[in-house]
Amino acid sequence: MYEYATAIALDIGRTMIRTSIVRHGGEIISDFTFCYDEIPDRDQLVSLVIDAVRKTRTEASALKMNPLCTGIAVKGFVDHLKGIVSGPDQGIKGWKDVALAKLVNSATSMPVFIDNDAKLMAIAEQYKGAARGFNNIIFVALRSGIGGAIIIDGKLYRGAGNAGGEIGQMSIDMSGKYSEKGIRGSFESLASSVALVHNYLVMSGRINDRSYSVNKLLRARDVFEKSAAGDPYAIKAVKDNATYIGAGLANLVNIFSPDVIILGGGMAMAGDKYLQMIRDSVTANSLEYCHRHLKIIRAKLAYHSSLQGAGIYALTRLDGKHI
Repeated sequence: MYEYATAIALDIGRTMIRTSIVRHGGEIISDFTFCYDEIPDRDQLVSLVIDAVRKTRTEASALKMNPLCTGIAVKGFVDHLKGIVSGPDQGIKGWKDVALAKLVNSATSMPVFIDNDAKLMAIAEQYKGAARGFNNIIFVALRSGIGGAIIIDGKLYRGAGNAGGEIGQMSIDMSGKYSEKGIRGSFESLASSVALVHNYLVMSGRINDRSYSVNKLLRARDVFEKSAAGDPYAIKAVKDNATYIGAGLANLVNIFSPDVIILGGGMAMAGDKYLQMIRDSVTANSLEYCHRHLKIIRAKLAYHSSLQGAGIYALTRLDGKHI
């Protein structure tokens, strides 16, 4: 693939579709956002995706570029070889077993390749971000849910049916509550940004422990800010969260002994003290021989990583190769 080849990259979110023109190697040329006020159903979302591809292609033409293909980052499980979004529905009616690549290809006449967003974020970090130069990588996205991906000997580990790497769903407390996904004491339910906010509200007496839900009036960022300002409940909630994250990562360290763990997502952008608490928890809960060469660092690409990964992935697949 020649170095000036470009792809259209999309990231399908819950309230918007982000698109970009991505050059071979991951360089972002443009960045567009298409928002929707109401959650669309399956057919509406497919139409929105096709419209976003067409508009981005028009923008590319204005820049005297001719993208060769489209890469799409989606949440959930994906049959990446057939270009099918398997599910779960992400709250979108009918968003299961959607032959998205075929539908977009039929409407745009462009080759289309899709994959899970966390896997594509990991690919971007490997090719152009914080994971460059490492062969054994664990990428973890710390946000309202916890996603992730595993790269072994330089290759993305996909598992059977491309379902591998569901880091957020490992159980780290068998006496814990069942999550909404039916897993007892899952990493995600104990260590996500939703869990951080919930634990702070419980500790401060503002809610009881049974009212577990996304709190729209308080964000993880607010809890971090309260902790920095000296709020004792926030300090305890942040410390407990870092301990949980470290314990979950330690399981992965003991199993894979990676060169590096890349932390992405909004929570990874919290201060150095928080990152060090995570490192300390990993060290305390993993074997020395497994962690002695380990680096735990923040993702470098942040907001653009899923788009960069989608572009890199699409151009690589177009070139007849697999990641």
